[in-house]
Amino acid sequence: MLDLDRDLREVFYGDDFALTFSIERQGAVVGSAAGILGVIDDEALDGRVFAAERTLRLPSMHELLERDVLIMLADEPTIGVRVGDRFRVLAEPKRVNDGSEMEALLGSVQP
Repeated sequence: MLDLDRDLREVFYGDDFALTFSIERQGAVVGSAAGILGVIDDEALDGRVFAAERTLRLPSMHELLERDVLIMLADEPTIGVRVGDRFRVLAEPKRVNDGSEMEALLGSVQP
C-alpha cells in the first residue's frame, strides 16, 4: 500500500539529494524541513528580461509561511551553500504535483 507522506520523505526528500533546513518564524525556530533547492528562470519587466529565482521544493506536509527564514543545517559545496546560510520565503508557497508538494520562492537574508 502506498504511504505518500513516508514515500515523499524517504524516496524523494531523503539524504541523497535533499537539503535540511531549520525553519525560523519571528526569531524562533519552529521546526525543520528537507527540500530540494533549485533555480528557475522567470520573466520580469514585462518580458524584457529573464531573472533567476531560487526556489525550494518540499513535501506539503510542512508548514512554511511567507516571511519564514530557512537556515541551512549542512554544507553543500556543489551548489555553493554553507551551514548557517539563510533564505527568506518571499511569498506564500504554491502547491504543485497534485498538492503533495509545494514550491517556495526564496530570497537572501543578510546576517
